[in-house]
Amino acid sequence: MTPVKRFDSKQDELDNIRRLVGAVTKEQLRYIDCFTAGDLALFMPVGGACFFARTPLHSHPSYMFVLHFDEQTALEIEGRTITAQYGKLFGLLPDVPHTELPSDSPPRYIAVMISRRFFEKQLRQYPVKLKGLQLGEFYDPVPNLLPLMKRFMIEADGRMAGSESVLQAIGLEICHSIIRSILNLRLEDERISFRIEIDRTIEYMHTNLDMKITLEDMAKVACMSPSHFSRIFKQETGASPIDYLGRIRMDRAKKLLLAGDKSITEIALECGFNSPAYLSASFYKKFRTTPSDYRKNLPAK
Repeated sequence: MTPVKRFDSKQDELDNIRRLVGAVTKEQLRYIDCFTAGDLALFMPVGGACFFARTPLHSHPSYMFVLHFDEQTALEIEGRTITAQYGKLFGLLPDVPHTELPSDSPPRYIAVMISRRFFEKQLRQYPVKLKGLQLGEFYDPVPNLLPLMKRFMIEADGRMAGSESVLQAIGLEICHSIIRSILNLRLEDERISFRIEIDRTIEYMHTNLDMKITLEDMAKVACMSPSHFSRIFKQETGASPIDYLGRIRMDRAKKLLLAGDKSITEIALECGFNSPAYLSASFYKKFRTTPSDYRKNLPAK
């Protein structure tokens, strides 16, 4: 990786951004946080869009990868409209004309620009031919990619002693994590990471049981796309996220009925059912009895 340059001025930083992005102006980056180091830079919209990204049919001399956090952002590429997928990584080859389309809300993503020379040097270590590399698609990011991006941004923003070496190391790891995401290469130990994320999501369910919890909410906690999260969750637990959540709600309801100190309405609301009627219908479907009859038939204390 090209040695990280300590920027002595905003102009130095802008020059490095232009080397990766193209002929962008400071004004076009008004709503963008920029984090640069050698052959790699990260960009994150804050409160507004990147005006350079909305320039019709612009392109970049570097490889571009975007980790999306919404499903509103869209790109026009070669006459196609490609809409963002939450939690997915999108890749684009250098020099491909594209346009980010306007939306009703500010875009939410982290864009990574990697110099062509550096990216292709790292790619040569993998069993794939450069000419066979097809981008313009969405990929499931490896679990460590987002934490690496956050570390890179914090380190680049601080610029403390040793930052040059640290940024060079993190940038290298980000590049390889992106390549492994594209090629769907997973370490065996990543199953441990998946298990941790699933356990954290289950804890989220227990803690927020009185709230409405959607599949999208759970996927965000796990930092995965909803489809990827559903697949991993079922592998780890044997049940879909929604079925598992329903099981937790029913178990809590049975415990509260057993305790006997709360009304059916209170139990329904505490367990995430929006009415006692909904609790009763769900309870009967699962146990073939109503909450009231279940409580009546409990052994006397």
